[in-house]
Amino acid sequence: MSQMFVPQYDILDKDSIRIKNAPVSLVNKCPEVIESFQETYGTKPDFISHSPGRVNLIGEHIDYTDFSVLPLSFERDMLCAIRVHDPQSNPSITLTNADSRRFAGRKFDLPLDGSHINIDPSVSDWSNYFECGLYVAQSYLKEICPEKFQIKPLVGMDVLCQGDVPVGSGLGSSSAIICAVTLGIIRANMGHGYRIPKADLLRITSVAEHYLGVNNGGMDQAASIYGQRGHALSVSFKPELKVVPIEFPKMNKDWDIEFIVADTLVEVNRYDTASTNYNLRVVEVLIGANILAMHYGVVMNYPLDSNVRKGNLRDFMNAYLGLHRSQVPFEINDSIESRIQQLELMLELTEECLGDKKEGHTADEVSEALECSKEEFTREYLMLFPIRFQILKIYKRAKHVYSEALRVIKTLKLFKDTTAETNNFTFYHEFGELMNASQRSCDELYECSSLEIDKICSIALNNGSYGSRLTGAGWGGSTVHLVPNGPNGCNVEHVRNALIEQYYKKQYPDITQEVLDNAIIVSKAAPGSCIFEC
Repeated sequence: MSQMFVPQYDILDKDSIRIKNAPVSLVNKCPEVIESFQETYGTKPDFISHSPGRVNLIGEHIDYTDFSVLPLSFERDMLCAIRVHDPQSNPSITLTNADSRRFAGRKFDLPLDGSHINIDPSVSDWSNYFECGLYVAQSYLKEICPEKFQIKPLVGMDVLCQGDVPVGSGLGSSSAIICAVTLGIIRANMGHGYRIPKADLLRITSVAEHYLGVNNGGMDQAASIYGQRGHALSVSFKPELKVVPIEFPKMNKDWDIEFIVADTLVEVNRYDTASTNYNLRVVEVLIGANILAMHYGVVMNYPLDSNVRKGNLRDFMNAYLGLHRSQVPFEINDSIESRIQQLELMLELTEECLGDKKEGHTADEVSEALECSKEEFTREYLMLFPIRFQILKIYKRAKHVYSEALRVIKTLKLFKDTTAETNNFTFYHEFGELMNASQRSCDELYECSSLEIDKICSIALNNGSYGSRLTGAGWGGSTVHLVPNGPNGCNVEHVRNALIEQYYKKQYPDITQEVLDNAIIVSKAAPGSCIFEC
């Protein structure tokens, strides 16, 4: 990945948006954030760090198995206004939130010996995300400047956070705050002139939520940091972490493409439900990979620093193709055509090996398939993360991962095959069909949809959406809809009004206009993380 740096802006105006790709939301919100900071702390901030939320267009629950995904960053974000204390003062951090009714202020005294603060994942509080950002930023500072930060504290600071990424909606609100905080802590300690490589910011923030017990894969942070106006982001994890912006095809002069993000208003706390939802899926796909490896006699290679110490479904695919290269009826390379054939083969192997247990495996059946004792299976797999289950649905989870990875590659092929002569209405129709197939797989195989998600998707599709699916892990949260927008808001307003009348007013008869305005977001792809020097 070529060296790219987090943008820094000294002036925010229309030229910054047009010429320097500054986020529109940052330009619009900065005066309000600066005013709130002055009211809270009696002085102006030194700078504001910004990171947006994200919408995953396709590629659900496959980032933590190292398969490529296709998100974009959108026009909702987290802003952290920061004033750095005098380095000679006692180091502490005062943390406030513009929405003080929901998010109480906190104060942290920083250890004088340069050690890390303690993070308690058992306490559910918004400041946990700040602490995660602080933790990884401090580790990075020790790495790049050990003589200054190894045994000395970070600088103290006053911080005001203001965000409008809906919390618990699967739109990357936790990643937005972690990325903005990490960026802000590094800038505060390294000074105005330090340029922060995007690759470094991604590397350190992608593991930040592990300190809260959630094994996320890095997609959210990649989208938040690398976002680009008018582009989706192809995020791949192997053989190396790589982010490639892909421009959306232009429609004719009277039409454009918009994304409607509709919140079910079913809030999902990933940490409280992880044992039966997110973490359980991580364990199930790990088990699937290792059953496949045992069945086909391959040895998987995986990073020694892997926090799960097990190969995943991508590792199995690589190991199988390496072992059986001479018997595979196609050339193995990194071309889109080869990757499609590789994933189609994996789906055949999944059916062959796991298809007789379509409804699930018991723990005893998994132990037998892995040729280990139940005690060893429990120790090696069931204690990786806190999980609860009655049956392990290995076949369904593996089939979803491989078929979803295939849909992502087919989407990339759509982009690749699009030329100036392409009918872009056809492009978006085909893209929408892949999104719809993704939603069916999330519902039937990964079982991470919900009645509310299904209802919203059905309404949108019946009123003009080309493609509708859950986004951001599911079990509630948000949905994303690919909608062509014509003159005078044709289509977008039609879909929006249908959702209001047929879902929100029926599901929540007492819904306020403020909640409704926040529940439906119409957005295009937006720029990623940046800093504004006040």
